[in-house]
Amino acid sequence: MTAPKTLALLPIAGALAGALTLMAGPAAAQSNMEKCYGISKPGENGCAHAKGLHSCAGNTNLTYDGGDWKLVKAGTCTTEMGSLKPFEGANTKKKA
Repeated sequence: MTAPKTLALLPIAGALAGALTLMAGPAAAQSNMEKCYGISKPGENGCAHAKGLHSCAGNTNLTYDGGDWKLVKAGTCTTEMGSLKPFEGANTKKKA
């Protein structure tokens, strides 16, 4: 490769390396975490709604909805009055 082509590819290689690092990090960090449904407040959900009401983290506008989840330390979901599985409606056990 010529020097200009090599220099042009450096930002792409850097971006790829950064993306791979970010992808590896959360998996290791999440190994001691679990999805807990029905405990997130508006804007605090982890990712997509179980029924497809939204597809991104932080997009919920519902409080303690059974289809929204957030990551919690493994073994703590039920102590936070959440559920390890999605459910219909709002979590009535969780108080605002």
